[in-house]
Amino acid sequence: MATACSHGKTALFPNLAQSAERSEIVIIRNNNLLGWGFSVKVYYDEMVIANLRAAEHLSFFVEPGFHSVGTSDDRITLPLSAGQAHYFLISADYTQFGFEISRISNEEGENWLNKTKRLE
Repeated sequence: MATACSHGKTALFPNLAQSAERSEIVIIRNNNLLGWGFSVKVYYDEMVIANLRAAEHLSFFVEPGFHSVGTSDDRITLPLSAGQAHYFLISADYTQFGFEISRISNEEGENWLNKTKRLE
């Protein structure tokens, strides 16, 4: 139960500065009622970097190349380009009662940012 209540960034959260040579990763958790009381572990390259609550988002910069992002239940591995933002949405998976992650368009990502709170 302690894991479900954890919240915030971990000591492994990437801290690279913004740069035109880096890729930005933006991870958003929707505000769906299913799973609302639980924090979701956010993974980046096999490390837990944060725990997000419903209606929160985070962003960070990484070196370009192949990277993996996701949850305990679902991961996406893909090449990330320099100088670009890459948006991902975490939502409840109704078939498995877990959480899934999907890549979304920049426009959809910007819309979600207006509906969620930034994790500091």
